Amino acid sequence: MHIQNIPCRSRIATAIAGALFASLSCASAHAQGTTTSGSSTQEFVSQAKGGVMLRSSYFQRSKPNDVAPPAEAWGVGGWIWGETGELGNIFSLGGAYYFVGEAYGPPDGGGNFILDNDQSGYSVLGEAWGRMRLGDHAFTIGRQALNYSWSLDGIYRTYNRYDGAFIGRRDVRTMVPLNFESATVAGKLAGGNVRYYGGYAWDMRQINSASFHDLAEAALLPGDSDGMIFAGAQWKINNDLMLQGAYHGVDNLLDIGWVDLDYVWRLGGDQYLRFDTQYIYQASNGQAFLGDFSTWNWAGYVEARPLTWLIPYGAIGINGDGEELRAPYSLGPSYLVQRVGENAKAGERTVIIGTTFDFSSLGARGLSFDANYGFRTDRHVAGESSQPLADMKELALDLIYSFPKETGWLAGSRTRLRWAQVKESGDRFSNGVIAPVSESYKDIRFDFLIPLTF
Repeated sequence: MHIQNIPCRSRIATAIAGALFASLSCASAHAQGTTTSGSSTQEFVSQAKGGVMLRSSYFQRSKPNDVAPPAEAWGVGGWIWGETGELGNIFSLGGAYYFVGEAYGPPDGGGNFILDNDQSGYSVLGEAWGRMRLGDHAFTIGRQALNYSWSLDGIYRTYNRYDGAFIGRRDVRTMVPLNFESATVAGKLAGGNVRYYGGYAWDMRQINSASFHDLAEAALLPGDSDGMIFAGAQWKINNDLMLQGAYHGVDNLLDIGWVDLDYVWRLGGDQYLRFDTQYIYQASNGQAFLGDFSTWNWAGYVEARPLTWLIPYGAIGINGDGEELRAPYSLGPSYLVQRVGENAKAGERTVIIGTTFDFSSLGARGLSFDANYGFRTDRHVAGESSQPLADMKELALDLIYSFPKETGWLAGSRTRLRWAQVKESGDRFSNGVIAPVSESYKDIRFDFLIPLTF
């Protein structure tokens, strides 16, 4: 991080903190004026809650054709969290201490995002925030784990765009999520049918790091950045139709705008057909440390539940020629994400088909299995359609068990076994030469989580 960027972010953070403390003074006065003596303070403590999220995750991804040792690690840990009650029904505090220990970390297995870059465990105060709430509207400042996911009711595959925005948790390796030093607003309008969010994030902690850095360094991108401003809205027009979109501007890196329309045709009971269309635009800004570019992506998604235990789905996408699609600050809201293939390359045509089997209705409550196959063609180097990249085919399998209510203290826990194989074939431009390639590699993961509340 360059020294000259620190004062700018510090001044903004100080100004926001000043606004928070001024609001806190007002909140305290409000509390004294509207509650009996000491009752507000007592609720601040008596309504406090906390818990621990225990997690363990094993990850292994082989190198193409096993030419080198795989990226591999096994971590154990999670986080301890706490949140106060509200002072005067307005102000609260919260935080979470993250910790990851090394269960297995071969020296040559780096790049796994489970352990740190030295294949060691780490710990960090990942969340520490203050919040001012007025009815359905809240302002929060500090270290946060952001999540803006919201879906139509009664659909099964809500998790295929877990973060719901281009800033979020990116909680895919299942140890600890991304954290942002940020100031945010969020709330509800129109009887809860409209949600909005927005804010400014100046620093980020990568999922396997013990420290916060500016949004370029933390995301392993070139240059430096004074942060991201973002704003989004989600509107449930009715029970079957939802419109959402957002803007994200990351200083010196990229601008992102996207819009999404989701429709469910309900067939009675839990049966339905779901149709979604989405458009994303990205372009460079500021000093353009990612290069001077602009690109777009269109995707369509369909999902059905003809039987209680059967949920087939599919997605198609087309990416512009200018650049690959990027989502460095969340998993992103795109439907074109698989286990290994995440963001479309320049020019890419993507097709994904899959099926989820929910065995709960067949007597095995909490057990499900998902299989999907994707192929990505017409890919090329950004802005250079004459410099091809190999086609990519991926088969991904998930076996998931979510512990149901009758399992007692384990209710809400989950374990997953995940396997994927990728094959890349065709012409590839590299080091100034176009040559045919044929490569394959595997991705294997096992994780479990146990949430416990004090």
